[in-house]
Amino acid sequence: MSDPFNVPTVPEQDQSGGDGLPTYDDLAQQHGPNSRFGRWKEWIEKRAAERYNDLTPADLERRRQRGWGDDPPPHPQLQLQTSFLQGMPSPFAHAAYPPPPQTLIPEPLEPSHLKLYNFGSRFLPHTTSPIRCLLPLNNHHLLLIGHDNGLSVLDMFPNDWNEDNETEKGPSDAEAKVIWEGEGVHQMTILESESTGEGTPQGVVLALVSTEDTSSSKDSESLRALRMYNLGSLISLAKYYATQKGARPLDLRSSGKSSQSSGKKHHPRPPSSITKGFKNLVLDNGIAQPQSPSRHPEPQASYSSITDSWASPTKSKGKAAETPLRADSGDSEWDVVNELPLRWATNYTPLASSGSRLQHCSVALYDVWRNEGQRGPGGVLLAIATKSSILLYEAPKGERAFRFTKEFYTPLPARNIMFIHQSVQDSMSRSPSDVFPRTTPIDNVSHARHMRVSSFGSNNRVYPTQLSLFVVFEKKAGTIRVADAAVGEIELYEDNWSAHQSLLMSAPAASPLTSRRSRASWDGRGFAKEKGVWVRPVKFDVPGAIGRTAFTQMYLLTRGRQSHIIPHPLPARVSAVPPYRILFWTSTPTHLSVRICDSDDLDEPPILQIMAFGEEGVEIQELPLSQLSERKGKGRAEEPVRTQADVGGAAGLLVGGGNWDRPFFQGGLQRSFSTSSADTYGSSSTVDNEDRERRLRSREGLYGWVRRGAEDYRVVWLGGGNEEDDDFE
Repeated sequence: MSDPFNVPTVPEQDQSGGDGLPTYDDLAQQHGPNSRFGRWKEWIEKRAAERYNDLTPADLERRRQRGWGDDPPPHPQLQLQTSFLQGMPSPFAHAAYPPPPQTLIPEPLEPSHLKLYNFGSRFLPHTTSPIRCLLPLNNHHLLLIGHDNGLSVLDMFPNDWNEDNETEKGPSDAEAKVIWEGEGVHQMTILESESTGEGTPQGVVLALVSTEDTSSSKDSESLRALRMYNLGSLISLAKYYATQKGARPLDLRSSGKSSQSSGKKHHPRPPSSITKGFKNLVLDNGIAQPQSPSRHPEPQASYSSITDSWASPTKSKGKAAETPLRADSGDSEWDVVNELPLRWATNYTPLASSGSRLQHCSVALYDVWRNEGQRGPGGVLLAIATKSSILLYEAPKGERAFRFTKEFYTPLPARNIMFIHQSVQDSMSRSPSDVFPRTTPIDNVSHARHMRVSSFGSNNRVYPTQLSLFVVFEKKAGTIRVADAAVGEIELYEDNWSAHQSLLMSAPAASPLTSRRSRASWDGRGFAKEKGVWVRPVKFDVPGAIGRTAFTQMYLLTRGRQSHIIPHPLPARVSAVPPYRILFWTSTPTHLSVRICDSDDLDEPPILQIMAFGEEGVEIQELPLSQLSERKGKGRAEEPVRTQADVGGAAGLLVGGGNWDRPFFQGGLQRSFSTSSADTYGSSSTVDNEDRERRLRSREGLYGWVRRGAEDYRVVWLGGGNEEDDDFE
């Protein structure tokens, strides 16, 4: 019977060749030199290469979606082993890269647009003591956390090495490491930074550090001092503890003895200045007058040596000179490596040099003002609050040194200070609407309301805006003008309602119904009870109605459970100027922050987000910028959207910055401008770059701390709410 498929009984074999498969050269040799196969082969390979090079990234992506290409890698196929001389290939041999880090899962704070992001394990605290400050480094990959017990670092992208490869982790697996103990860190500010894109950025960090004195009693307060640290040393220190497994934190208690003594230096003061209170401070300008220059000028505090690299930290002042290198020992190289963390931690210059007013004073807090339009070093004002005075230092333009300028005596210790711009009013009374310019549509809406408050004289003088200090005391708040030390007490607009209500009720034409309404309105506002404490003001920018490139600056003043949005610069008489908006909180806040949720659609108005932090957690209010002014008439002002976020305990504000709501990758997030000084980066060369930077800053969120237990403090991030823009990446 014949085979219908014509299958040969013996497999076909190559009689002339060997055991290998035929090649192009073998075929060309068999068919002779006149064969066109060689030219066909070259043409086919050339056309295949041309077709592949002509493919665009979009075409490659479409091919991958249809199953063509090498991304994603193919799944391991089933293989039948016929020879047991070779081992089976690993089923994971195709995985050339580690899996991407786990995505952060936010907690929506509905009905607001904000989201709450948590970092790291939910079972491990970031610190066991209260968090005081935070400084992002390396595009927010490393977060320096200052707390009462010392300094820690939160590594947002920790690396887990094993025998095979490196496992990539993300912010959901962030790990906190303690850098040093024994010296608490309460404030940190970058004075100057410079980065060329290669190596470790260099700069200067101003830090408020408290030292533990073991020799004194437990009831005595710790001495706080200002230090200027090397930015490169702090970055190297943070990287060291983030990458070294099992590294023990530095104990700075033994070497924490500062050259400053705990004795208090008393300055001559007017008699009974403390008992007079802030009311007499307003009337008696001599209390806040700057001190007359001494015969012996105070030495300046230079930080030019700090800008050098960490390779020569012994040149800097402070405790770095107290750590000599043991170069003559047999294990000198290992000794130098082991001493590097201590050298980095002690690479600083104290602000209080010998003969300085700060040498024997404990610093409560400080605030820095920088000229935003100036490039290069210098042009910085530093206000330092002590127990009985506020010291003003200045770093002139082009210099890296602080010089003492003025000293303002205060009747009570300042709880907070902030540089602000304030309008100046002459001795002649005038309308508060003439104190500050009115340029934006929001200002024009409230212009008529301001004119109806009261009528003043017409003889006015135009003065430029003056730089002042907003000082918060225990129960009062006031301003101190930097130029001439003129002082004034701050009262909110509603705080002046008592006078209006008294005049209204004492008028002869007032009816009983009017009196009852006035009294009910007065008592309903809560003025029958004690007024709340003041909170540090907040300055923010509002985009204009015509174009997003024009901005108007405003202030948010808060006392107790109410916040007032007022114009910038601060009016000379705040109590006489109606605010743009009054916000009421369910609990007394301790920190506030303002954020503009800017949409990519120009037709949609931006949203103003006000976040209040306090003992009850985080409270959020949102309202469109178009409803910022409470217009009187037929139309009723829209109520803000309210959200109460229960974070597990008390919460506080740390610093603004970060874009953790956007996709992150191994290269890191986009660069943040929240912690860069004015001289860090040059101005953008094109309008597109400026618009890109502005949009990036508008998308930034803010860092805060939450307390979830007796020794459980965490760092969280609030942000989101902006529409994703694919072209922005």
